[in-house]
Amino acid sequence: MCMKTTLDCLVCFYKQALYTARLSTTSEERQKEILARLGSLLPKLDLNLSPPENSIQVYNLIARLSNVVDPFATLKEQSNQQALQVKDMVRDKIAATADPLYSAIVFAIAGNVIDYGSHQEFDLDKTLADCLCRQPIVNDYHKLRADLEGAESILYLGDNCGELVFDGLLIEQLPGEVILAVKEKAIINDALMADALTCQLDKICRLISNGTGCPGTPLPGCSPEFQKAFAKADLIISKGQGNFETLSHLERRPPLYFLLTIKCHIVADYA
Repeated sequence: MCMKTTLDCLVCFYKQALYTARLSTTSEERQKEILARLGSLLPKLDLNLSPPENSIQVYNLIARLSNVVDPFATLKEQSNQQALQVKDMVRDKIAATADPLYSAIVFAIAGNVIDYGSHQEFDLDKTLADCLCRQPIVNDYHKLRADLEGAESILYLGDNCGELVFDGLLIEQLPGEVILAVKEKAIINDALMADALTCQLDKICRLISNGTGCPGTPLPGCSPEFQKAFAKADLIISKGQGNFETLSHLERRPPLYFLLTIKCHIVADYA
């Protein structure tokens, strides 16, 4: 089974809801109403579902009460532009290392710090500056490199805006055909098709939507096109905590690799 929602997750939903409510409306009365209504919703959530799946109801509630479908739109655009500004510099750094594939992976993981759901405060410039000096806690790079040798088709599961730029630099290092999947509907700062186009990823890979407005990849709820791509891929690279929470229970056939920055002690304990 996928990761389950815990009581700690419910507390986190409250924090996320307040942050999002403040992005959505300047009315304290409306913000208070959103939190009150959330208080009625939380006991009804199915704790057997993953946190990303339950978060759909949380963010739908905020959108309905505030009448703002995409409260993170401005932050998403800022993230894309900030990452695009350093794209060439990061590409040069990757090319200058002894193992560009590994370095591209490290920068892609560093880019996952851009998360306005679970981690609203971050320093992208510092994270990028330090990332080559740090080692992932869980490092299966040699297995990944071996699996890539026989992979003709790779499915890459995108996560957040801005982060997509660094995903693109990793995709440039990958062999075979790469399909990048983004979200269909606005949810937190997860990337949509328009963001993938802004980040120019259509020039290096095929783009598809996973058909959901979930900050993860709940396979049964994904589109037929995505499910077909998932089943046919020789290798899958999954970016971000939400994708980990919804997919970490799966059998690793085809090989499934997770690239993420952990921002939650629940996920850290599970991983």
